Amino acid sequence: MQPHLPTSTKRPGYALLPLTIASLFVISPAQADDKAAFSLPNVQVTAEPFVSATEKTAKETGSVSVVDAQQLNNTVAYSAKDLFRYDPSILTTSNGRFGLAGFNVRGLDDNRISIQLDGVEMAENYGPSSSYLDAGRLSADIASLSSASVVKGGNAQQGSGFSSVALRLHAPQDFLNPSGDDTYASVQGGYRSDSEGFFQNIKLAARQGDYESLLVATHRDGNATENYHGSGESDSTSGDGRTTPDPGDVDSYDVLVKIQKLNDLGQVGIVAQKYRSSSELRLFSLENARYGDYSSDDTLTRARLGLYQDGEYQSALFDAFHWQIDWQRSETVNATSMVYNGYNRVVERDFDQTTWQLKTDFSNQIDTGMPQQVAYGLTLKRDDYTSLSQDYNLDANTLDESRFSPPGTATRFGLYLQDRLSLADERGSLTPALRFDHYEYDLDNDNLTSQPYDGAEGQALTGQVGGTWNITSGTELFGKTGIGFRAPSYEELYYDHNAGRGYRIVANPDLDDEHSHFAEFGIRKQGALGSAEFTGFYTDYRDFIESSVSVSIDPTNYPIGEFTTDNVDRAIIRGAEFKGQLNLHQAFGVNDGWYARTAAAYIEGKNLDDGGTIESIPPIQAVAALGYEAPDHRWGSELAGTFVNHVSAYDAEDAYAPSAYQLYDLTGHMTLGDHLTVRGGVFNLLDKQYWVWDDVRGVSASSAGIDRYTQPGRNVGISAEYVF
Repeated sequence: MQPHLPTSTKRPGYALLPLTIASLFVISPAQADDKAAFSLPNVQVTAEPFVSATEKTAKETGSVSVVDAQQLNNTVAYSAKDLFRYDPSILTTSNGRFGLAGFNVRGLDDNRISIQLDGVEMAENYGPSSSYLDAGRLSADIASLSSASVVKGGNAQQGSGFSSVALRLHAPQDFLNPSGDDTYASVQGGYRSDSEGFFQNIKLAARQGDYESLLVATHRDGNATENYHGSGESDSTSGDGRTTPDPGDVDSYDVLVKIQKLNDLGQVGIVAQKYRSSSELRLFSLENARYGDYSSDDTLTRARLGLYQDGEYQSALFDAFHWQIDWQRSETVNATSMVYNGYNRVVERDFDQTTWQLKTDFSNQIDTGMPQQVAYGLTLKRDDYTSLSQDYNLDANTLDESRFSPPGTATRFGLYLQDRLSLADERGSLTPALRFDHYEYDLDNDNLTSQPYDGAEGQALTGQVGGTWNITSGTELFGKTGIGFRAPSYEELYYDHNAGRGYRIVANPDLDDEHSHFAEFGIRKQGALGSAEFTGFYTDYRDFIESSVSVSIDPTNYPIGEFTTDNVDRAIIRGAEFKGQLNLHQAFGVNDGWYARTAAAYIEGKNLDDGGTIESIPPIQAVAALGYEAPDHRWGSELAGTFVNHVSAYDAEDAYAPSAYQLYDLTGHMTLGDHLTVRGGVFNLLDKQYWVWDDVRGVSASSAGIDRYTQPGRNVGISAEYVF
């Protein structure tokens, strides 16, 4: 057997097609013939991973961003923040001390974005405005991922008019030969200077007869991420005017195990994963005359067990199928210690979400004079929610307990049907789809909540139509239009908190469901010189769910204000995107391997009730890169520039409005011998001081500590991987 190479391309054929297609839209130019072929190295795979028919048509009829593990490695990605670093329409959101929260896609974030890990919906955001609790959604290490993709805009399988993020875990076939007994082993380690963080990773895979297995284990440890002014380790300045980050230690581990049995139909397998992240910080920035010795001890833990099967089976009802049943528990524990008015206090706030999910997908190729593929499936999901706040007075030895929301259970059922019609000998396609959703919240009210609440339920029938048409060879029109639906989340319905500091957050169990009408149309071109895609999109929301809406119920006791989540009658989001890749060898005759790529996004959002902007909308952004990938894929380098427009004072309202900025990153990789690959990068190459709008949109323009929200200055990352 040939030795495994870190950047091996020895496995040709249809098995590499999915990741090759993915690379066309991220880095490498698309080609029209073998002589012009130019692509970056891909993760080794032996068979196409299961992709549902609706996922395939979503990529046909809309704009999709895809990155694979090799691209993440070669750009020295360290965390989920780096997954879509070079797509200007996708941002990773942060929750300060609590770490990364989720994704912002086309200006929408939090629970509006579906995040699935191998088909399992990640736990919901539970992030009220209190500084003591924030449960994020990103609870998997990127070293466990084989790919990450974002379908922008609505699609029938997800049942909403919003974008969806699909994270795929590694599988044994990513590393093993196509057939026969085989083994694989690799070790990897690296360092990132902006957090003084180190990581270690091992991957072990094996096939013995009809059985395959995989183990991926990753550990990371370091400090809180620094900003432009440093790490804050030697700065003991207290209060809101502090300019450096609150210092502390950050640690995480992720263990993934898969075992699967191959058979004539396909494969059946089990998966187990355990992720845990923790941080211990010294919260100098929160200290004042009444509060001292602030510190935090936060953990996020997720465990998952699952059983799955997929394959092909010829029957009257389907010829390809997939089903999975999963159990998942996500638990956030945020503990805050302080001296308050002279007494020692510890506040521990917990949020727990336990999920059972059954998911099926079927498809069937039929021909009734017009070739078509019918796809259908269902999702049945049960979520159990629990929150608890415990306030300890250590000096008086007392404990006060309460809940932000009553314990509850959400039961959700979704059923979809789609029919892809091939037109004019595959010159085009037309894909209508329908989906039915039903949800129900049941509550277990107790005396720990401020008041009892009623449950909630709702349902909706939604649909969309998508299509493609080849104008000429290599030039295609695409688009989709439809209606979307989103049920209110557990937090949006039932979070209630009296902070005791002159303000209150009021629950709103009477929220209406959110509905939308969306449309997206574009044109894409692929040829020997490369590829390009332009997309325009428009979404009209009715009963748009907005948080932090001011209400006046008891201004005497709450002079700072009372806030709730409420429906906005109407809101719109619209914009345009462009991305393109150019093979410089084909275009200008330079050495084979040179390429350029670019992407840009313009997004605007309006609350049509009051004419205000939607604060989660990012400024105009663009990315441009120049790179070289050796034809044998043994080394390469890329210089990437990120260009972000300013935020106007009008759009920022009372918040700080960041100026425009430009960033440059330089990355490279090299394979030494047959087994060792080293990678490195310099980020923010010109040491630019800048602010990200998503980090400061809730920070007053007059804040004395605005410099604390700056991003890291020049920093470096390195890694080394050895494949045995």
